[in-house]
Parts: sequence; C-alpha cells; structure tokens
Amino acid sequence: DGTPLPERAIGKVWCKGKSVMVGYFRDDAATAACMSDGWLDTGDMGYMSDGYIYIVGRAKDMIIVNGKNHWPQDIEWAVEQLPGFKAGDIAAFAITTPGGEETPAVLVQCRSSDEGERLRLRDEIRERVRSVTGMNCVIELIPPRTLPRTSSGKLSRAKARNLYLSGDIKPYDIAA
Repeated sequence: DGTPLPERAIGKVWCKGKSVMVGYFRDDAATAACMSDGWLDTGDMGYMSDGYIYIVGRAKDMIIVNGKNHWPQDIEWAVEQLPGFKAGDIAAFAITTPGGEETPAVLVQCRSSDEGERLRLRDEIRERVRSVTGMNCVIELIPPRTLPRTSSGKLSRAKARNLYLSGDIKPYDIAA
C-alpha cells in the first residue's frame, strides 16, 4: 500500500527519482503495470538496514502456500546440500494443483541412470524439502542440462516453470 516498513522488514521495493524511468515507450499498459504516482515497482523484494537496501529476491518467484511465503532459493539450497547435487541443478517454483491450490514444484537435474537410485534420490529430496519448509512438494527428477538459463548463465525459474507446465521438460518416469 506504499507505507514504509520498519527496519529489516521485507517488502516490495519501489523507487522514485530523477534517474528513474517515467514509462515504457509507447506501451501504456506496461507502464501502468509497474508505475504508480511516479513510483517504479522494481519487482524485487528487499529490506532496509542502516540506510542500505538489501535485495532478497524477486516478488514473482515467491511461493505462497497457506498464506506463508517461501523463497525458492531456500528450497533449492536445501537440495543443493545433499550429496551429488550442486548449485544450478535445482529449480523451485509454484504450480496450481487440479484442486486449485498452490504447491511448490521442485525440478532436480539427476545424473543417475539407475531407476532404483532415482527413486531413492526423489524420496531423499522430498524429505529434505519437507524438513526445511514443512511442506509436501512435487519432486521431479529431470535429465542433466535440462534447466533453462538466462543469457548471463543464471537459472531461469519462470522459463523452467513454463516449460514444465507445457510438457517441454519431461521428468524421468519413476514408480510411485
């Protein structure tokens, strides 16, 4: 609502100033979506401390389940701590279940070709994520080098989500 938050409280980052854009060229709809009374919604979440701003993530990446906010980076980090996985192997994002509820989905690049090992890894990942977040998640093991990257080499969660939902990222078949 535009109300400044107390020190170290996480909220949406808005900025205003002489060097901040006034709008998108010939795109009033895009301008209206991110500008309000001269303030630019950066799309970031952050907090202030001792006069400095700290960015903690992107608002669009936030996973909200039962009114609680979860950062995808926290879920990804939890899986990265397991043996055999590294940064960039995991993408976490929200999906909508057939019942209309939002739930986290976790795509994990898996190098094992053994189906029994994949089953064990999926269960281990599920337990790890549950222990860190308290949530049950959809865990999908996918082939290496499947997760999309940005031009700078960073994981693109939004693209991974879209490719997964469209069926273009195909998880390994694992028995229940």
